[in-house]
Amino acid sequence: MTNRIVVGVDGSAPSIVALRWAAFEARRRNAEVFVVSCYRVPVYGSPEGAVYPTPDDIELFEESAADVVARAIAIIAEIDPKIAADSLTAMAPAAIAIAEAARPGDEIVVGATGHTGGLDGLLGSVAMSVVHRSHVPVIVVPASPAVEAGSSMKKIVVGVDGSAPSLHALEWAYNEALVAGAELTAVHGWIYPYVGERTSVSEPRTQMQLDAMEELKFSLESLGPRLTGGSLHIHARLLEQSPAEALLEESKDADLVVIGSRGRGALRAALLGSVSRTVAQHASCPVAVIR
Repeated sequence: MTNRIVVGVDGSAPSIVALRWAAFEARRRNAEVFVVSCYRVPVYGSPEGAVYPTPDDIELFEESAADVVARAIAIIAEIDPKIAADSLTAMAPAAIAIAEAARPGDEIVVGATGHTGGLDGLLGSVAMSVVHRSHVPVIVVPASPAVEAGSSMKKIVVGVDGSAPSLHALEWAYNEALVAGAELTAVHGWIYPYVGERTSVSEPRTQMQLDAMEELKFSLESLGPRLTGGSLHIHARLLEQSPAEALLEESKDADLVVIGSRGRGALRAALLGSVSRTVAQHASCPVAVIR
């Protein structure tokens, strides 16, 4: 079971949406919520050189972050006064502070958008930076999810491809569905890469489809007796689409999408793109990225 739900808040509307989702997740899992709020103290330039903030300036920024935390704790209490909550106010970059606040066994929840910095066009949002830094599951909550936080989960979608990261994601998704009382849908997307007419007698499309079916079957069989144990309704979906397109298609009526991450660095992921980045940015429901 999850020890804590670590959630980053900055006072923006998207971060409050993520906070509410985190509170309901904590109630489902009987976990503590750990609220992290960060602030940066600017240094201004002038013809005479850098102008550093005074202690009073620093105290003002710190108090503003503390107010954000106080409002967050109040929101959690409104949702359920029985939820245990603690907090951290840090003078640090948000992505670093949120990722480093998590301990083994925790989860992190962040909003898909929020207050961002000048390099976000290259490195991605705070949410994406947390995803690439964190070694615990990260749930990215969209600013306007199709299903409001607090609604009971009915459908959880997980992407599988037979790889170790996707099997780890399937394991996490199974446990989440078990806790939430939701159905679980395993999705495998595959693409036939050739276009135009083929003159060869052999046709690889059929073999590629069979290979994709085997990968989906192998993934589900990793659950062992749980696959047919009756504790969950588990569905399998084989879609002839790219993995990201298949997950986005299946997520349209889902409450949560779960994907594995191979752990690429933040810069490489920003330049090359990835399934986790694409799905987390475009899904209409929260996306859990499992490292």
